[in-house]
Amino acid sequence: MSSLRTRSGPSEVPVNLVMAARRGDPAAFARMVEHWNPHLRPFVHHVLAGDGSVDRALSAAYIRAYRALPRYDASQKPGLWLHRIAYLAATDELRRYTRDPLHRRNLADQGRAETATDAVRDHLGLSPHDIDELVVSTDPTPERTVDVGPGIEIDVDSVEEPDLDTESALVEARAIMALDEDGRRALVPPGWRRLAPDQRALAVMVDLSGYRLEDASAALDAHPAEAAARLESARRLLCRLQGVTVPTGPLDSHPETLRTAHDVLTAMEVPPADQRFWSVLGRRLLAEREAPAAAAIDPHERLARLHPAEPGFKPRESHHSPPDAARRRIHQLAEQAEVASPVDTGRRRPRAVIVLAGIAAVALLVAAVMIGTSSRIPDGSRPASEVAKETATAMAAGPFQKVTANVSETAPGGRTSTRSYEIVLGSDGSWAVSTSGTIDQTTYDATSGLLRRVAVVGEGARAQVYATDSPGLAAGAPDASPTQPTPLDDLGAVPSLLRAADRTRMPRRTIGDTAVRTLTRSLPTGAEGAAEQWQVSISTSTSLPVEIVRSRDGRVVRRINIERWQKVTAVPATTFSQPVPDGVEPTVDDSGFATTDLAAVPLLGRGEPVTPSWLPPGFELSVVAVRSEAPSSRPSTSAGSNPADIGVMSLGYQHGVQRITVTSRAAGADPTAWSSPFVPVAGGGRAQARVLGDGRYNGARVTIDVDARGRSRLWGISGDTVFTVAGDLTPDQAFRVAASFR
Repeated sequence: MSSLRTRSGPSEVPVNLVMAARRGDPAAFARMVEHWNPHLRPFVHHVLAGDGSVDRALSAAYIRAYRALPRYDASQKPGLWLHRIAYLAATDELRRYTRDPLHRRNLADQGRAETATDAVRDHLGLSPHDIDELVVSTDPTPERTVDVGPGIEIDVDSVEEPDLDTESALVEARAIMALDEDGRRALVPPGWRRLAPDQRALAVMVDLSGYRLEDASAALDAHPAEAAARLESARRLLCRLQGVTVPTGPLDSHPETLRTAHDVLTAMEVPPADQRFWSVLGRRLLAEREAPAAAAIDPHERLARLHPAEPGFKPRESHHSPPDAARRRIHQLAEQAEVASPVDTGRRRPRAVIVLAGIAAVALLVAAVMIGTSSRIPDGSRPASEVAKETATAMAAGPFQKVTANVSETAPGGRTSTRSYEIVLGSDGSWAVSTSGTIDQTTYDATSGLLRRVAVVGEGARAQVYATDSPGLAAGAPDASPTQPTPLDDLGAVPSLLRAADRTRMPRRTIGDTAVRTLTRSLPTGAEGAAEQWQVSISTSTSLPVEIVRSRDGRVVRRINIERWQKVTAVPATTFSQPVPDGVEPTVDDSGFATTDLAAVPLLGRGEPVTPSWLPPGFELSVVAVRSEAPSSRPSTSAGSNPADIGVMSLGYQHGVQRITVTSRAAGADPTAWSSPFVPVAGGGRAQARVLGDGRYNGARVTIDVDARGRSRLWGISGDTVFTVAGDLTPDQAFRVAASFR
């Protein structure tokens, strides 16, 4: 038995075969199915334990595996990956079977038949074995007789009838017994069905297929210690069913008991596939090739639903953020309002009235919770997250926005300077920032990825014109992206700052003649993560920012007063790609990206682009940038600590000043060499680890953090791909975007 315990499972197909199937080779997938079907069919049959259809569950497992190929993680053993999918398909089949009306009717019939059968058996003095041999004659003769053995007939009329019609009950009893003997349950040893599905799966994977307990528990997302206890219980039951004395203490030290469990499982007969199984599966797979990949299911959430009340078996801890206490209270109040409606003994109230009354009660209770938890008496203040939505929409209004702003900055020595700026914002993410009274303009053209600055330094005869070009920029972090000058860098951060403040109340006040709501927050946006006090004021009438004040140690370091927002429908063609003066040769710092359109990405040898099927409302694709290799002058991500960038694709989605960037790149020969592609930010949000439950990279582990200004950053590795999501969205939204990759 020791050899059984040390094996790592059935012989694995090479990972490169799975990767070939992932690239779309149908022959490779067929070879995978051919190799694994002899292992997966017994596994599914034993997990079902005679309930439901093995063919239906196994066919669903193969379809799910085919859909999940693009998200296969090459670090997983193919067999464990397939067993996980097959287990989820089998448990789905069990739930479908228990909900089947025919199954429920058979259970009811079986109960009635057992009542009648017991009455006949007791009257005749027959044993359970004798009653198993009953053959009911259904020939419609005047004398109703029942054969109970060779040459023996019983006149049913002479038997005292139970509460049910005896002949009908006996017919039903014999039919059900025959169905049970001829059906799947006859192939299941007594007692096997008493085990839970996860126990049956663990026993088959470890004691029949030879997987290590650690691998089997990982495939089922179970805690290893609890999985070991569940497996121990299953082994003891199998030994008792075989009449083997079960020793005290752990069974791992008793090879004979382990051999008994193995022998019982080996002796279980597995029904062959229906003759139509392969043809139907083939047609379904052909249909899948013509259809987009469907979302897979998060195994953590699925297993949590499968085992909600089993104390010994729990999925590993989910990294999904639990709802806050206030939200839990609101949910409880809603549930109580639904079940606590008083009963009118005189006349039944209309259901709609009761529902409306419950909704009104919940609304009042929610309002009470919000007021009770607020630090202020209601004064016209509003939660920052609500204001954030309106501000983001207002800042994105129109094809273009022209903004006039005055900026006062105080240097460390105490000297204050004031400048006026003109800003033009394009809906595709292009922008232009110019300083009034002097030649200093920075423009960014999103369609070409070109950042250009033209400035005059000095006065009179000593004045010189400088121009710098930064072409080939990506859509955003973690790759080289346009650095926004003052005051656009602060202005563009406003929606994320408000969104990150969540339920923080913004009280109402006035600045001059303008009514505003103001958010005050301490953020680590100073040098080396030093804390700064931010005060952002939003107009109550337009929902647009009117003032941004940053203070440090009680001293204002920057004050931005926005004088005007103007929505326009057209701007000059050179607004975002300013010309370089004659005789001036700009310095160039090329990041190596080339802008293109989404349809051209496969033609450039990048394969099918990784695109999200879900984005927060308002965001639209504006930039597609690709790069085969980074220029030698450019460090790799994470300030040069990661492997060299190869095969990068960067997508920019824009909503006014807000941007979401989705990137994918080759992981290279050693995916374990990667750390976060983002540059560490002092004072940023605490990182959290989660597991994707849907999309192209289903099952991949991701890490999410938030920078100092409230922008989320997510990254993960799946197989040979590193992917990121970053920008003006919440951590939950970033997770949802990544889970929607197709």
